Amino acid sequence: MDIKEFITNNDVDQSKDTINVSMIEQAEKAVGVHFGEELTEYLLKYGYLGFEYVEFFGMNPRQGLKSDLIEQTLYMHKYFPATSDLIAIENQGEGDYYLVDSEDVVYEYDVSLKRERKTGKKLFEHIVQRFENV
Repeated sequence: MDIKEFITNNDVDQSKDTINVSMIEQAEKAVGVHFGEELTEYLLKYGYLGFEYVEFFGMNPRQGLKSDLIEQTLYMHKYFPATSDLIAIENQGEGDYYLVDSEDVVYEYDVSLKRERKTGKKLFEHIVQRFENV
């Protein structure tokens, strides 16, 4: 199942207002990482997504650069410099984060071990899988 189909068929929470392309450019500058095609589409189309207890970071026009996607990414870059080329997309709890690179490849990062692991999934595939596992 793809992301559009999952959202259509389920009660998935998303932003009422979404950002525009110039906000994407400001966000990329703020975190120092180029956003991939899927992350860009995710932010422009959905803002953020949540389903049951799984919630992905996002951006909205009201919060702008104070949105959780930016704040959490800057936090990760500051305290875990190995993540400086990644964007935080989800706090999985217990110190584990999911992050995405500029090619939309998702990584799992364990803050206690300070270790990242490639999941082998692209962003939209990862989101659908996390939602389906709820």
